[in-house]
Amino acid sequence: MPRPRPGRAPSRAVTGRALVLGTLVVLLVVLLASPLHRYFASRSDVAHASQQLKSDQQQLAELTKQLQRWGDPGFIQQQARLRLQYAMPGDTVYIVTGAGQQSDITKTNAKKDSTKAAATWNQRLWETVQKAGT
Repeated sequence: MPRPRPGRAPSRAVTGRALVLGTLVVLLVVLLASPLHRYFASRSDVAHASQQLKSDQQQLAELTKQLQRWGDPGFIQQQARLRLQYAMPGDTVYIVTGAGQQSDITKTNAKKDSTKAAATWNQRLWETVQKAGT
């Protein structure tokens, strides 16, 4: 083992400067951890909000186009025919049934409906209640 020189202190593994520097590094890490975490979280939130804004703008554009289409009387008529199965006066309506099925609409039903039209609404209501009870 080498002998220490006279007038010099023996060398230590950890010097005072290294200890102070290490303490400062640990202190900086502790102090900056929370602000850095908040910074990166806010950047993530901003990116998510930007993406949400783009999708909302696309949805707004689609809804605006749909609103413009609903302003067209021809589109409304087309939707009434498709969704509500309305027919215009003068249209011939066909009912397609499968093999072995029978249509609910017959001439006899039409005659019954015309006679029921003479009855008042409360009489028709009471008849439906009686039919439901049987």
